[in-house]
Amino acid sequence: MERTGSPPWEIDVAPPRPPWEQMAIDRWLLHRAEEAVAPPVLRLYQWDRPTLTLGRHQEVDSDGVDLARCARLGVAVVRRPTGGRAVLHGPGLTYAIVAPLPHPGATVVACYGWAIAPLIAALAALDLPVAELGRTHGATNAARLRAACYAAPSAGEVALAGRKWIGSAQRRLRSAFLQHGAIPFTHDGAALADCLRFPDGTTRAARAAALARRIADPAPLLAGRTPEELTAAIADGFRSHHRFDRWRQLHLPAAVGEAAEAARQDPRWTLTEGRPL
Repeated sequence: MERTGSPPWEIDVAPPRPPWEQMAIDRWLLHRAEEAVAPPVLRLYQWDRPTLTLGRHQEVDSDGVDLARCARLGVAVVRRPTGGRAVLHGPGLTYAIVAPLPHPGATVVACYGWAIAPLIAALAALDLPVAELGRTHGATNAARLRAACYAAPSAGEVALAGRKWIGSAQRRLRSAFLQHGAIPFTHDGAALADCLRFPDGTTRAARAAALARRIADPAPLLAGRTPEELTAAIADGFRSHHRFDRWRQLHLPAAVGEAAEAARQDPRWTLTEGRPL
């Protein structure tokens, strides 16, 4: 018998997929949640290639995203259905939560808090020094870094040892929302700066150093932990927080694969394809 509390959630933990497919799945889940009664979903996934994801309305040119340089480096560039700024996905996990609004009229901040509470609890249970981040903690005014999510910590995100670690972005519809978050396993401000446009190498190095001073270095604290261990801990944390006994496996219809292929060929969603690892 299942515990009283939330209904069971669906979960998707799968081998790494191409970036346009990951985003197509999340878009499909959000619209399913908006259009029909559907259980909440937690996805924990990795990428099959280095990927720079852009916010839904982010401007490539004015924010200095260098598509030609990304293509040369083998970095895919895709657009998220959520807002926010550019995030470089390398070694690490990405989470996606798709759920009904916690209550009618729930604000963006309320949805952020609802989404990250079990995540913080799960990571704290691994003895990681995590906490919710304040709205202006560590923000940088470096103009060319305005494209980068990690240059501007916000409320509702997660700090590790006092520095921004897990950047999150959200899209909220009338009755459902999608929240993305990147959980990097390494500290690499230089790799993110490599995806942006600068007048010269000296400026690029200076901006990378400015970014590095503001983001957490998780590698020492995650030493010896595998992606599978973190995935299991996060899944267990969500299950315990929402008080249900068993996860239901997410099953995706064939239409999602068709939507993913369409997104791959659509320059609004896939700006560069990159190279698989």
